[in-house]
Amino acid sequence: MRKRFYPEMFILVLVILGTFACTKQSYINVTYQLPASSDGLAGRTVFIETRDLRSDQEIFNAPAKKNFEYFTGLFSLSLEKPDTTATMLGAYPLPRLFETAMKQRLAQLHVKVTDERSPNVPVFQIKINRFRINLDGQKWRADISYEANLSEDAHLVAREVVSGTAERVKIVGSGGAEKIIGEIFTEIINRLNVERLFQQAKL
Repeated sequence: MRKRFYPEMFILVLVILGTFACTKQSYINVTYQLPASSDGLAGRTVFIETRDLRSDQEIFNAPAKKNFEYFTGLFSLSLEKPDTTATMLGAYPLPRLFETAMKQRLAQLHVKVTDERSPNVPVFQIKINRFRINLDGQKWRADISYEANLSEDAHLVAREVVSGTAERVKIVGSGGAEKIIGEIFTEIINRLNVERLFQQAKL
């Protein structure tokens, strides 16, 4: 006797497997959207240094942590240029996430980033002050803050603090949290006025 196929049962199995797979996600997907290109800083060269100065190293509050039970501290970063699809750059811990995104932002401004520190090259330093993702009731809340500064010959010559918050209604799975993280991360990286930072530093 031929067994009867039940499409509803097949869909249910897919939903269960998909839900189980989401709970085991060990990383957070972040999409960084680059702003339009500019050549106003062409010819500049910097060395990037990132420091994690968060007083609270915990990223999630207790309810949010349940949605990222298997999180290993890695962020899967995708780069989205204007009018193009996203390109996967790699998986990074939090400091490298900031550093990699900022390198892309500087490259978009035609600033060269050197891999080696040199006495003749200004240091572009990123200080991460806050990176918090909370789940309050049915809302995801993201709160991120960092400082960017330029130093020349070990002397601070310009600085700017950038911070932002956002919230979104929770949906099934962790997609809502990842979306809000990507949006606010893009906003605060692009909000930094890099041109003014170089002007203040007279570089």
